[in-house]
Amino acid sequence: MENFELRCNHKGGNYIGGDDVFDVKCDDMLCYTTIINNPTSLLRWIAELFGTKLPDRRNRLRVSMDMIWDKYCDDGGLKTPATLQFCHESCCIIYHVYPPDNFPTSSLEKFLNHSCVDFVCFGLIEKVNYLRKTHNLEVKMEHWYDIPFMANVLDPNRFGLNLHSPLQDMVYIEFSKSYKKPDDLLKSNWRLVPLPLDKVMYAALDCFFAYKLAARLSIPVKILTEFQHLRIHRTDDSTGW
Repeated sequence: MENFELRCNHKGGNYIGGDDVFDVKCDDMLCYTTIINNPTSLLRWIAELFGTKLPDRRNRLRVSMDMIWDKYCDDGGLKTPATLQFCHESCCIIYHVYPPDNFPTSSLEKFLNHSCVDFVCFGLIEKVNYLRKTHNLEVKMEHWYDIPFMANVLDPNRFGLNLHSPLQDMVYIEFSKSYKKPDDLLKSNWRLVPLPLDKVMYAALDCFFAYKLAARLSIPVKILTEFQHLRIHRTDDSTGW
């Protein structure tokens, strides 16, 4: 089984603003990654994303989203995640939640429900429930897509009807290479300042690969086309849909 070649290089930072910039590489794919730790920097990234990608608000954005907790915890007792990640194309932003009460609630309210943004992720229900229960952030589900579920709707034979496929399994199916993480990585301390290179790399790549999978599977564009076809077909059959 061939593995991806993974590298992470620190490129510098804005120490006044608290931003750090990294080049995260996976074979020949580059993910330009910025780590931030304050809500103002997150708002600036969101504004820049909209300014460069939605200048006339007629396009739509696909954005992958992920969170990393200090350790695994079930839906009944979620604590504040150590990182919050967003990725669009080859750019990833990692919001390092330190201290734990520094979660950027106010900066996310409009972004998470923006009518021109489609969010794709793994573990959709867990993440949406966390945002609602812990930070009172309501998420309009019509613009959120769970990648394993959508992949199985689009191609059940290829993805094995596993609606909870982990990211690494889907990466291997799609790219025919293995995306490996050290077994103890997720159990280690993710609140360290600065965040070590291995953690920067894997936090970025989790979100980057989620974006890549959604783009290669044309989620949500293809899934919306499939649903539209179903509606037309059922209406033609006089089902009243």
